[in-house]
Amino acid sequence: MPRRLVTSAVTLALISAAFVAIAAPAGAAGTDLYVDRSKAACLDTGPGSQLQPFCTIQAAANVVSPGQTVHIGYGQYAPVTITRSGTPDAPITFVGNPSGTFIGLSDQGVFSPRAVTVSGAHDVVLTKLRTYATEAAVVVDHSDHVAVDGNYISGSAVAPNAKPGIGVDLVNGSGPVIISRNNILNWGTAGVAVAPGVTGATVTTNLIRYNFAPGVVATDAPGTVVTSNTVIDNCVSGITLAGSSTGATVENNLVHNNHNVLDGQANCGPSDTTGELVVAAGSTEHTVVDHNLVNTAQSDALYSWGGTAYSTPAAFTAASGQGAHDINADPKLGLGDDPTLTEGSPAIDSADPAAPGELATDQVGAARVDDPLAANAGTGFADRGAFEFQDPFKITRVTATPREGPAPLPATVTGTIDNPWSTPVRYTIAFGDGSAPVTTDTPTAQHTYTRVFDPIPDGDFGYRATVTATLQGGATRLGTDYVRVNAPAPAVAKLGVRQVGPLMVGVDSFGTTDPWEVTGEDYDFGDGSPVVKNPNTTTFRHTYATPGSYTVKLTIHDTNGGTAETTQQISVGSAYYPAGPQRLLDTRDGGGPLGAGGQTAVRVTGVQGVPATGVTAVVLNVTATDTTDSSFLSVFPSGSPNPGTSNLNFTAGQTVPNLVTVPVGPDGKVVVANHSGSADVIVDLEGYYRATPAEETGSFLHTVQPQRVADTRDGTGGVPIQQIGANRDLHVSLSGVGRDTPSDAKAVVLNVTVTNPTADSFLTVHPDGGPLPTASNLNYRAGQTVSNLVIVPMSANGVVAFHNFAGSADVVVDIAGYFIAGPNGFTQTTAFTPVAPSRLVDTRDNATTLGPNATLGLKVAGVGSVPGNAKSVVLNVTVVNGTANSFLTVFPGGTDRPGTSNLNFGPGQVTQGQVIVPIGPDGTVDFYNLAGSVDVVADVFGYFA
Repeated sequence: MPRRLVTSAVTLALISAAFVAIAAPAGAAGTDLYVDRSKAACLDTGPGSQLQPFCTIQAAANVVSPGQTVHIGYGQYAPVTITRSGTPDAPITFVGNPSGTFIGLSDQGVFSPRAVTVSGAHDVVLTKLRTYATEAAVVVDHSDHVAVDGNYISGSAVAPNAKPGIGVDLVNGSGPVIISRNNILNWGTAGVAVAPGVTGATVTTNLIRYNFAPGVVATDAPGTVVTSNTVIDNCVSGITLAGSSTGATVENNLVHNNHNVLDGQANCGPSDTTGELVVAAGSTEHTVVDHNLVNTAQSDALYSWGGTAYSTPAAFTAASGQGAHDINADPKLGLGDDPTLTEGSPAIDSADPAAPGELATDQVGAARVDDPLAANAGTGFADRGAFEFQDPFKITRVTATPREGPAPLPATVTGTIDNPWSTPVRYTIAFGDGSAPVTTDTPTAQHTYTRVFDPIPDGDFGYRATVTATLQGGATRLGTDYVRVNAPAPAVAKLGVRQVGPLMVGVDSFGTTDPWEVTGEDYDFGDGSPVVKNPNTTTFRHTYATPGSYTVKLTIHDTNGGTAETTQQISVGSAYYPAGPQRLLDTRDGGGPLGAGGQTAVRVTGVQGVPATGVTAVVLNVTATDTTDSSFLSVFPSGSPNPGTSNLNFTAGQTVPNLVTVPVGPDGKVVVANHSGSADVIVDLEGYYRATPAEETGSFLHTVQPQRVADTRDGTGGVPIQQIGANRDLHVSLSGVGRDTPSDAKAVVLNVTVTNPTADSFLTVHPDGGPLPTASNLNYRAGQTVSNLVIVPMSANGVVAFHNFAGSADVVVDIAGYFIAGPNGFTQTTAFTPVAPSRLVDTRDNATTLGPNATLGLKVAGVGSVPGNAKSVVLNVTVVNGTANSFLTVFPGGTDRPGTSNLNFGPGQVTQGQVIVPIGPDGTVDFYNLAGSVDVVADVFGYFA
């Protein structure tokens, strides 16, 4: 018994020295040394200051003096040997960085044989280090008054056949030494080994786990103290006193599931004794074993005392007189790898608080706590093992009501409490606005916020309301909520609606403002579908069944009972798919020309790659040739009456092409009708529009300010200043540096004009690098100026080719927009909705003939079938009764007129062309005539919105 008292006194002195050194080193702060290999200024021959630290720990260990603390920075460091000593009042301390000081682990992840060696030194403290080694991580060699506290000591025995090693190895007569609060894991032999000749070693409050030999083994080491350790999942045994280790103390330990647990591993050595706790015959004298929890899932004995095995504490006590307060029970540890206790564990409050080596705090520095649901052992309270089960008191939630509102804002801050122990608690509630906190016996308080929250000085979310609970033993718990105090103002709902697929829209309420907290949002999509209430995300999507224009309404609700609403019109329509040019009809090849009043139906879906369903409109290049009389062609959906509008106008003997965008009839066909005389008709497919609920790979229109990108007359666009010869190509780059068309555009919208041709011919526009199509885009006679709109797929290199069949001709190219995959958040794109062809204006009907240098404004948005939110329209524009050589430019109303043309005509000519034109801010489009006078006819075929 006297040995126990001496050992206890020495141990407490070591612990005291260790914690004095860690918390407040005796040396002045200015004399502390620093090691940080990550600093560029580090130098092993330098002063070891914060500005110029050492690069290696060894450099500091070579010069450290009593009372100094060596602060080691984050990173991986070479092994160190410490030979310099402190004094009892001024120990030398080596402290690691909380983020990780790794000793013995190379940059390549290789473990060193040893990490830290203390050799022939005394009064040394090692703390907050992470050590890695193959032979031994921490070696205390012929040294005394050494404290190894709060370190992570890991070995390499994580795989079979790893080298044997020891976590902490005390050798060559060392002592007294304290090994406390460490994690000691994965060693090929013992976690802690106390070698012969070592006296007064204390192993306390450590987690010792996954070692391939006893967790703790002392051999011929009198006076060893093993107290309050959690020793679990080791090989052979948990704690072994071998040889003549007399006068030892083994108390308050949790020894569980060790013996033979790792059997079958190549480096788990065989045992000649059985038991979780083993005391050899030569070690029983004056040795005390008590207040341990000893348990195993194996069928082996719990104890081996003097060579005899015992399977129960009662049998062990009856034979040895030891372990009177030992228990054999499930320790009820945490799930998985959690080694801490859970409520109801028999280890709680059942340890001996007066046991030698018992510390005031547990393995993680938590205070001892008296669990009122567990009976205490002796005159105090402490838990068996390394971890103290803490008071389960929790603040599960803090709620401020209301959380947001205008100043002045009365609010109530309340903590929701879980207090199964009914622990006496005192609450302090701080409101976060600089006002004085309130101390109360209940977790609730009221407060009026008078100052508007400013996120710059006050934080990002609001005033931070905090409930702090102080338990009877001094431990604290806290929880927070935020209170946002706004300036008084009316609620304003903001609605964002954008098309994200052919029939799909995304909506959000970004920008909504309300001084009160918004508690609900209701979205009415205007299509008869149920109102969506309180969506779980700030943005979400809605799919419409059919294309069209809809009014979306957002209604917000706040905590004060207020509401605000707003609406936005959205049009969902079709995506564009290039599909040509491909020939669908040529009456010259069979069937004969269309006579007066004659018509033919052309199938456009389910052919030439066009889907059989979901197609809303097709883009066709329609050509009339071999004409016998002045007439016109109308193109309209099958199943609909002839609208009386014209797509192509021609005189006898003319060959006239025009781009036509036309809705598709329910049978997948369109109709071409001739008014008088006879004419052969050629129909080439250029592309189609499709609207299905799912997001697809189609493209959406982005219009640009019309601009000239090529003109062979003057070299605009970098093209040669020369006409295109017979069977020759003009190549025009439309994407890349200096161009508005992005490289990922799928198709481009061009207005193409041929002028000064020397022979009757035609022009074919197609993607560069592909085969020459058999279709034509413009047909012309010698000396004629002809324009036509072309939607041409983009090639991989962004180049479009213009092929002339015969003679030579100048070519002028103006860009009006492009189709790009989307819609997306980077390019403003619009979807297409076809409408039944209808006439918007005919100046012949109201004597508004357009004179020279004159502009006609035409209201289109909100007129007829074009909704007010339309962004662009598809028009077929015809000029008649022209009195001079001139051109017509169609452009957004209220904007500057571009220097481009859409139709070119001479006196008496009837000329038409399709135009895709953006709508101006005032909802109009303008028609400009250069010279003479002319009548203008405009028919609408669809819109983009």
